[in-house]
Amino acid sequence: MTTDEIDQIVHNAILEIGAYPSPLNYRGFPKSLCSSVNEVVCHGIPDTRPLQYGDVVSFDVSVFINGVHGDNCATVVVGDDNKHNSDESVEHPLHEERRLVRATQEALQAAIAVCKPGGCLSHVGHAISDVADSYGYESVRDYRGHGINETFHCPPYVKHYRNNDFLELVPGMVFTIEPMLVQKGAEVYEWDDGWTVATRDGGLAAQFEHMVWITEDGVKVLTENPVFNPSGLSI
Repeated sequence: MTTDEIDQIVHNAILEIGAYPSPLNYRGFPKSLCSSVNEVVCHGIPDTRPLQYGDVVSFDVSVFINGVHGDNCATVVVGDDNKHNSDESVEHPLHEERRLVRATQEALQAAIAVCKPGGCLSHVGHAISDVADSYGYESVRDYRGHGINETFHCPPYVKHYRNNDFLELVPGMVFTIEPMLVQKGAEVYEWDDGWTVATRDGGLAAQFEHMVWITEDGVKVLTENPVFNPSGLSI
């Protein structure tokens, strides 16, 4: 199967529920979802290359429905039938890919856990960095989470690395947290297509994203789906 075929499936599914794929024609983006394979960090354009065993693929799906946008992302390892990664053997052929995906999931979980009214937005970056450091990975610094509502991307912008920016979290805030962890160095570059972002050194990348809402007594994950959760991400 190709990411182009997956894009068409997602496109049709979005239209069937009366929504619109937010990325389609956004600043000229040509597809309905972003599919980022292996060293591609984000904003990958679906294409006709068949996916291969062991590919690390991030699917970023965003929709516009009832006047607002929704945005989330998950990473899968092609051909890995052990979705819960219970086999930790370093001899497993997908060990490195699984480890990167698991670390990125944990980074998102840790970041969501520090969100609460009265907290600080910079705590998100610190939590992600702590997880990345524990695995020996780096967090990409060039791309951030963002506020989201009737507008696709708006303040506050969420750094996924340690920073000293101060912004108090208050009830009513809605934003995305979307850490991108990489196997090697965090330096990235943009392809000539004007969208695709890849690691400079060719290291693998993974991304997970949720939309969160700061409530009066904590945080609610707006993009959590307990019925259909292919990534196995639990918050």
